[in-house]
Amino acid sequence: MRILHISDIHFGMENYSKLDPETGLSTRLLDFMSAFDRVIERALQAGVDVALFTGDAYKNRDPNPTVQREFARRIARLSQAGVPVYLLTGNHDLPNMVTRAHAIEIFETLAVPNVYVARKIDLTVIPTRSGPLQVVALPWITRSNLLAKEEYRGHTLDELNSLMLEKMGSMLQDKIRQLKPHLPAVLAVHAWLDGAEVGSERLIMLGQDLAIQKSMLYADHFDYVALGHLHKHQHFIAGDTPLVYAGSLGRIDFGEEKEEKGFVLVEIDDPGSGRIYRRTSWAFQPDHSSRRFQTVVLNLEDLEEDALINLTEIALQRLRLENDRLGSERGLKGAIVRVKLKLRPDQAKVGEEELRHALEKDYGVYYIAAINHEVTRSHRTRLAGVNVEELTPLQLLEKYWQQRGVTSPRLELLLKHADALIQGVTPELSEEPSDLAHP
Repeated sequence: MRILHISDIHFGMENYSKLDPETGLSTRLLDFMSAFDRVIERALQAGVDVALFTGDAYKNRDPNPTVQREFARRIARLSQAGVPVYLLTGNHDLPNMVTRAHAIEIFETLAVPNVYVARKIDLTVIPTRSGPLQVVALPWITRSNLLAKEEYRGHTLDELNSLMLEKMGSMLQDKIRQLKPHLPAVLAVHAWLDGAEVGSERLIMLGQDLAIQKSMLYADHFDYVALGHLHKHQHFIAGDTPLVYAGSLGRIDFGEEKEEKGFVLVEIDDPGSGRIYRRTSWAFQPDHSSRRFQTVVLNLEDLEEDALINLTEIALQRLRLENDRLGSERGLKGAIVRVKLKLRPDQAKVGEEELRHALEKDYGVYYIAAINHEVTRSHRTRLAGVNVEELTPLQLLEKYWQQRGVTSPRLELLLKHADALIQGVTPELSEEPSDLAHP
């Protein structure tokens, strides 16, 4: 049995975007559409039996009709090709209230053939060309239900987390008891797994993320654990069972600049002869056509003080050298680029207009995100007995807020947002805007 595992498509992400004159759509939406198309094409060529999507179809819970249409077109292509599609709800797919419809519920409402939607912990048996596949769902878990019940009023956050994990484990075990050992079984999860590396998505649902221990997934009952929510592809092993984050299909921002994007192909091999034991193999399939993000650092601090030096001309020369160093695969052509100019206080600013012209006309940059002048100060400022130059921007902010009397957990929340902005990540507030609203 061959399985396509994809996750975190985030249709509707339009940062660093332009308007495509032919379609009238955001060029960044076109990026994500093309990435999904390439995955589908390769999956069909590989002869997959089923597609598992582990959450976050859209940028937010209220996608516009155009974005919904483009996502549905690609799901329909898989369905019409005879490939069942399993859609797990992620945190971006869920509404503010449990009683409201979620973003991908329309597929279930319309009873779209070959499409299965999972919003709660449940077991689904999917018929495929290679036989039945059992899929247990562990979608994004929220505290909303617990917080709404009177019996949980007055509990601390840690107590609520423990109660939620206890309930989750109990419900998961109940579904595991329903599994048929002679059929292949997969666990589909949208969560932050403890020990996993967090990237740009660290501000998604800030304050709501709850790390789940690997032991709580009971992975030994499954042939494969398909993970979603974290954008960086990574994997773990629990016994003989692989636990794999497919990662997001496309880069969201500069926080994912160095991450490889793609999807996962899984094979579950049944030796037959009535044996229950199965062998699982999987391989990450990189998408080298995914839109690249590239940070270019031009250090001009080493130049001697000379009134005749043309800093702009030297910056252009070093830009050319940097592009050559990156090579054709990682060069500036077609990339979203930000430039950091490192200067001394006595040096003049570099001409941004000339740099922008070179980036667009000579190097074919897709989008110029920023050109920043970073001036190194020659004097040392002291703050609470510490040299400012010895601190990172995040440490400086922490000391500033501490002096203003900001305490945890608000301090931690502010630092997480600040860290994301410094790294070039597009922050999204949690479902509880009051986290940042109070004075």
